Amino acid sequence: MESGLKQVLDYTWKDVNSSLDTMRTMFDLVRLVDAEECREVFVSKDGMIEFGRECYAVWNADHRCANCTSFQACHTNTRKNRTEYFDGKAYQIQSVPVRIALADDTVYSCNIELINFSNLLVNGGDKVNPEKDEWETSGYLATHDKLTGILNWDGFCRKVREMLSENPDVTYMILSANIRNFKLLNNLFGRNTGDEVLVGIADILSDLFADKSVCARTGSDIFAVCTPKREEHRRLLFEGVKRIKALINSPSYHLNIHIGAYEVDNVNLPVSIMFDRSYMALQSIRHNRDKVIALFDNSMLENALHEQKVISDFEHNLKSGQFIIYLQPQVNKDGKIEGAECLVRWLLPNGTMVPPFEFIGILEQSDLIAKLDEYVWELAASQLHSWKGTEFENMYLSVNVSPRDFYYIDVAETFRKLCEQYEIAPEMLHVEITETAVADETQNNKPTISLLQERGFVVEIDDFGKGSSSLSMLKDIKADVLKIDMGFLRQSENTKRGNIILQSVIDMAKRLNMGVITEGVETEGQLKNLTSFGCNMFQGYYFSKPIPVAAFEKLVKERE
Repeated sequence: MESGLKQVLDYTWKDVNSSLDTMRTMFDLVRLVDAEECREVFVSKDGMIEFGRECYAVWNADHRCANCTSFQACHTNTRKNRTEYFDGKAYQIQSVPVRIALADDTVYSCNIELINFSNLLVNGGDKVNPEKDEWETSGYLATHDKLTGILNWDGFCRKVREMLSENPDVTYMILSANIRNFKLLNNLFGRNTGDEVLVGIADILSDLFADKSVCARTGSDIFAVCTPKREEHRRLLFEGVKRIKALINSPSYHLNIHIGAYEVDNVNLPVSIMFDRSYMALQSIRHNRDKVIALFDNSMLENALHEQKVISDFEHNLKSGQFIIYLQPQVNKDGKIEGAECLVRWLLPNGTMVPPFEFIGILEQSDLIAKLDEYVWELAASQLHSWKGTEFENMYLSVNVSPRDFYYIDVAETFRKLCEQYEIAPEMLHVEITETAVADETQNNKPTISLLQERGFVVEIDDFGKGSSSLSMLKDIKADVLKIDMGFLRQSENTKRGNIILQSVIDMAKRLNMGVITEGVETEGQLKNLTSFGCNMFQGYYFSKPIPVAAFEKLVKERE
């Protein structure tokens, strides 16, 4: 296998075995190995994974090699070639990472091991090769966490597989636990205190789940437990959470931990996938301070598969033009449309529209939102260029800038280049920046906002009223337009107080020489009320929902 071939091979469950058979004509031993669980694996006729013996059994050894070739290949996603020595014999090993699409659409990662045996004894059979010590010394450190003394990820995978194999009639639970804001704990109290907390958590979990269970530290502040299912689980977990919180007694920091749980309903799943399912449950509550424990259900798996598909197909979908802009009119007090906000929509080739809530959040979390935003900005600039010399040439378009855009894009320079490329005036391309992005002191976006204004762009502060630092932010940012979100008033039971606040915000904006757009206008009553308060620009379903460009142009003509 030449180094020029792909580092990671992709197979479907239907073709992997035939490929292995072909390789067996060239090597003494060809097998699939799960390097995490340290076991041989097989793909069954129905397209699922089956587990065999421990992989080091082929050497007649009692533990894995401390410098395992397949383990290295697995964790680096690269091919590894190596000569291993054991009992005076040499073994030529190539390990190739593979991904297998199983019958249930799960993608399973493992390795193909290609082994040639040498019958020649090394140095006449004397065990003097330096590598043999790593092979034959105790495997304790390879399977245990040095800090806490409990199992590490490798040891956990192996021990769980043993438990499942030896107790087929027992139903097990896989638990994952993760400290919220562990880095903050280290920053506040120091690394030593952080280590003491990790040791404390390991001791608590080992104490709670001592009977026929295994506990492990699988990452920096991530723990795993495999334990037989029992009725008192919930009580034990809440007791554990209470004891863990007590490890830190400080008014400035509260130790919070989240726990995900997965009931093992298929023992043939790799332990890594079992753990992933418990961690999916944990992730579902990671932003919820009130909820501590979550149980995995299949909808989480469906969501995870959907998220992965959105991310993996994003570049292709972007290049193929599936993301388009819809326009929502912005109307003055006389009912005339002056411009529109650009909103992205995902239109599949079959004509199906994917709702924004099904992909925007995913792209934000995966840091792809900046690419999508930049694409939308260019669509808006192109549209403004196409309107030049037509009845729509005085229309402006407003585009959104996400807080994450400032991390990945030179926003001011990108907008300047777009105007230059499409020969449009900067004042026709409005820039909407969320209150959150404006108030982000870590990024210090104020110079960028000032530079945009210096270059002639109209800067709008979007979603004013949703954040918690609105007034403080207005003191330092000289934006051109304030977009008031009606949503923060709609939930109020006291309409009179809400109107007083709204009137005050509009008055304040005018005194700061800022224009005002109220978005979310849905009724004639709201329009009359806002007009009486002095607002003169509106956006909302009362006028129009977001619509395709052609429909927007038709609406403009009708209103004129």
